[in-house]
Amino acid sequence: MIDPKNITSFNLSQDGLEEVLLFWICAAGKNGTTAANSLEKLLSKQNKKNKHPFDFIRLIDKQSNLAEEMRKAGIGCYNNKAKTFRALAYSGLNLKICSVEELEAIPGIGPKTARCFLMHSRPNQKYAGLDRHILNFMSDCGISTPKNSPSGKKYKNLEQIFLKIAEMSKKSVADLDLLIWKVYSNRHTDESGIEFLNRLKSKWIAYYGWKSYDKTKSSLGSSK
Repeated sequence: MIDPKNITSFNLSQDGLEEVLLFWICAAGKNGTTAANSLEKLLSKQNKKNKHPFDFIRLIDKQSNLAEEMRKAGIGCYNNKAKTFRALAYSGLNLKICSVEELEAIPGIGPKTARCFLMHSRPNQKYAGLDRHILNFMSDCGISTPKNSPSGKKYKNLEQIFLKIAEMSKKSVADLDLLIWKVYSNRHTDESGIEFLNRLKSKWIAYYGWKSYDKTKSSLGSSK
């Protein structure tokens, strides 16, 4: 089963890569833990003859109603995500070497989903998964951000800014992404993680200043 708190792994097998990409699709716009549990419920019906997740998705698609089975498993937006599961399972993509552009060519996979998959399954990836937690952290750094994950040029511009933040942090993009998710989603983290993000935020502000600041926004503060 996927553990969203320990999602980064650079030595996944083929079935591991397939499962984690399906997780990122399920997690788009949803709670990561809920998405992981729902995907596990769907894939738990596999048997030895179709152990690879994509094999199983194709089998369900042929023998049953994929969207309905996803609904029963608790996967949200199951009609649209069934289309994405189906397109991906039949795509023939090599998940070990595919590009972000190839992933985004799959209907339903946007820039955030593609990038989250790559940066957490391959080392040294210079991408940013601009989910609401990352955007909230960037906003707390004084950076003007939208409420939801953007697209196109706006995404790429904010991505470059986040990569600069990651460089300043001396952490890998994947590690910083996971730390921000743990703190900003109220998942378990220790005080050192919160203090680290507060120091990073202050360092960024001291160096670049406030580009836009809403005084109604609260800073990270203490552990939740």
